[in-house]
Amino acid sequence: MLSGGVPLELRHCRDLVKVDLSRNSLHGQVPSDLKELKNLQFLSLDGNNFSGEIPSRLGQLRSLKFLNFSSNSLSGEVPIDLVALRNHTVLLLHNNKLSEEIPAAPVSSLLVVNVSSVTSATSRVNPSPQHTELFAASSTSTSKRVLAEENPGTPPDNSSSGRGLKTEEIAAIAAASVVIVILFVVVIMYLCTRKSTRRLSRRSFRRREVKVFDNVDIGVPLTYETVVRATGNFNASNCIGNGGFGATYRAEIAPGVLVAIKRLAIGKQHGDKEFHAEVKTLGNCRHPNLVTLLGCHISDSEMFLIYNYLPGGNLERFIQERTKRPISWRRLHKIALDVARALAYMHDECVPRILHRDVKPNNILLDNECNAYLSDFGLARLLRNSETHATTDVAGTFGYVAPEYAMTCRVSDKADVYSYGVVLLELISDKKALDPSFSPYGNGFNIVTWAVKLIQRGRVREFFIEGLWDKAPHDDLVEFLNLAVQCTGESLSSRPTMKHVVRRLRELRPPSY
Repeated sequence: MLSGGVPLELRHCRDLVKVDLSRNSLHGQVPSDLKELKNLQFLSLDGNNFSGEIPSRLGQLRSLKFLNFSSNSLSGEVPIDLVALRNHTVLLLHNNKLSEEIPAAPVSSLLVVNVSSVTSATSRVNPSPQHTELFAASSTSTSKRVLAEENPGTPPDNSSSGRGLKTEEIAAIAAASVVIVILFVVVIMYLCTRKSTRRLSRRSFRRREVKVFDNVDIGVPLTYETVVRATGNFNASNCIGNGGFGATYRAEIAPGVLVAIKRLAIGKQHGDKEFHAEVKTLGNCRHPNLVTLLGCHISDSEMFLIYNYLPGGNLERFIQERTKRPISWRRLHKIALDVARALAYMHDECVPRILHRDVKPNNILLDNECNAYLSDFGLARLLRNSETHATTDVAGTFGYVAPEYAMTCRVSDKADVYSYGVVLLELISDKKALDPSFSPYGNGFNIVTWAVKLIQRGRVREFFIEGLWDKAPHDDLVEFLNLAVQCTGESLSSRPTMKHVVRRLRELRPPSY
């Protein structure tokens, strides 16, 4: 049970809608500071020991609907401002020492009023001529008198030998009340059913809706039905890639109009608004070397992202099949520079900044001219709250994940720099990040340690893919290798920023660009 006065700190809770401190041992005066609770609709202080007058400033509570100060020791007049509140419908002040005269207000919404004292059986009332009021005037709150609309100053009719309403009149009033309540319930049920039907209809529409981002026009409309139909209902024959975040499908929306659909392998999202905000952020990212996010579909049972389609496959396939084509230093350098530009944009120009967290050859796509585009950016952050996320807490792929990120799960832009450095090493050598040929060296030996070992022994030529050493200036190749190794340094401070990497690569640009 609470004692003392009403806490002064209560006035700072501006968003309170209901305050119920009834039946405690609170005392003192009712604080006028309660007027600061502008959203208050329900205020009950009954059954305490409050004294003094009711603050007239409580008439500033414009949202107030219910006020109960009964069973206290309040005295003085009933403030007219309380009676005149537009939304105020219930005013219970009985069992106090108040004047039992209700001030006449030009406009009042009060339906239930009780200002009777314990010892008094009547109260003087000056009702508004525009309203009908229900007034409790006896010593108990259960005895009520109905006042019909009448001329100002006309007292209630207390005929019938002082015995109140006749039995027939009470029965008629009760029957009418029951009918009114039933009609009211029926109307409410109808309105709720109608609203629920509309809500379900809107939800059904949203379940089939495809959100297309601003400034996106591929020449044909993107709808849920056309996307699903174009993928053959996500048939495996149209699947062009699989990853930790889901499968990617080729979809021909119309003749000659191709898009890529990333179907997210996730469950229910925690924080639907946040998820939509993240998708919108990704949709606003525009850079020549980022895959363009065209639109998305988000529902409880299905989520997919729509990207522009790139026919050249990914860098992993390019590396695997490069023995089938002539070695081109210019092409390798261009791919490295394109990816560096995309990462520098994400780290330094996006608001908010975006960390990729899974840079690898499989997430670098190519067009027919071997221009490179970074894909799957932002998905690690986007899907971090999914119930059925397909990856572990550490987003990324083993062999490309920075050591400090794998150990602490603390992500930074330097983790992306490390992954990018591993990609550079794969780009100019015939080894994978965790090549099977490294197994004799034991655990922990990877393409980074192999590169460092060859540099230390002065055998850098052995690192490069066959034929590349004869296709480019040796100094440029060695500088490229050193830059890749620097990106994979153990210390975060030793790794360059992606902006610095872009500058270094431009200095190594082949003359035929």
